[in-house]
Formats: sequence, C-alpha cells, structure tokens
Amino acid sequence: MATPVRILTLLILAAGLASGHPIVLLAGGALLIGTGFWVWQRYRAFDAQTLMNMLRRVRWLLLAILILYGWFTPGVALLSTLGQFSPSLEGMQQGLLRVAALLAIVAAVYLLLAITPRGELVAGLLWYGRPLRRLGVDATRFAVRLVLALEAVPQVQTLARTALLDTPSGASRMQRLGRAATAVFQATLARAEQSTGDIAVPDPQPVPLWQWLLPSALTVLLIAARVC
Repeated sequence: MATPVRILTLLILAAGLASGHPIVLLAGGALLIGTGFWVWQRYRAFDAQTLMNMLRRVRWLLLAILILYGWFTPGVALLSTLGQFSPSLEGMQQGLLRVAALLAIVAAVYLLLAITPRGELVAGLLWYGRPLRRLGVDATRFAVRLVLALEAVPQVQTLARTALLDTPSGASRMQRLGRAATAVFQATLARAEQSTGDIAVPDPQPVPLWQWLLPSALTVLLIAARVC
C-alpha cells in the first residue's frame, strides 16, 4: 500500500476514534488487532515492547483525562461513601472511553511507523505537501523536520524533567509550566535539527486508484458504526 494512503487511513481512523463512540472504538480496536496480526505475519516488525513503551509514555496524560472527566463531570457518585469527593459514574465512563481512544490512536501510529521507513514517510508527507509549494513553503524541509521531531518525542519526558528543574523556583506554578512547555518544544526541535544521518527519500510514485478504496471504505465503516 502506498504511503500516502497509509497516512490518510491513519488520519481517518484517528478522527473516528477521537469521537469516543463505543461502537466506533470496538470497530477500530478490531481493525487494529487485525492489522497488528497482519504486520507481524508479513513484516515481522511488530515489537510489543516498543508499543508498550509508547503507551507507558502517555500514562500521566491518561490519568489526567480520567481525573478531568471523573471528578469534573456532573452525575451519580461512583463511590457514595466519599460524598462530594467521589468521581461521577458518567464522568468515569466518558473518561475510560477517551482513554481507550487515545490508546488506540497511539497503537495506530506505532503500526504506521513500524512498517514505514522514515524516507517513505517523508515522501508520503511530501505528496500531500505539493500544494504548499505554490505558497512558497519548503515542503521538503517541513516533512523532514516533522519526521525527525516525531522520532525525538520519546525523549520528551526527560526533556520536561530537565526543563522543570531548570525553571527558577521563585516563579509561580503556571509560569513554571509555561516556561517548561516552551523549553520542551524548543529542545524537541533542536534534537530534530541535530539528528545525524541522511534520509533516503524515494522518488514519488503514482498511487494506484484502487488503493484509495481502503480509506473510503474505512470512512463508511466508521460513519455506520457511529450511527448505530
């Protein structure tokens, strides 16, 4: 399958999963399991440890989602003995759906990266970046920096910890978080710029028309699942 089709399929799947609809999540989860098995059978590139590491890096975000939905959504108390300090049943249900959606999206991104060399990924992004050239945007530079930045993301936790330690102690909590976020963003881009090694970008190839049927079929499937 051509890389542009893979990228579009990922974006459509991520958009559907982000809705948090239970049926969509079940359909998306089934597709991911089937795709993961296919990747393992054909490419032998499925590494469960790498996937678990990616999921573990978003654990604090998952916890924050549960807290925000569970404790700040009105509804029936899940633990009546805690009174007003109890999370709501409705909030926890919504929070778990959002957590499941984020986990599925991370898994989908991992599958794309597992079977797509970064040179082909850059080529796929360039395929979509052609219109930007008319606006004077250097699509090649943008695509390369995006791929290298994605490769630097696993180091964000270390960068964030360093940024927080380097922030002046006299600053308020919001100021420290703001400065830390800025430092992490700049450090991630710096790591991408300093990345060594050439990226072999293959020449663009025409995408067979029939391959566009896959993202089209996925769109219809997700819409049908949401309507159910």
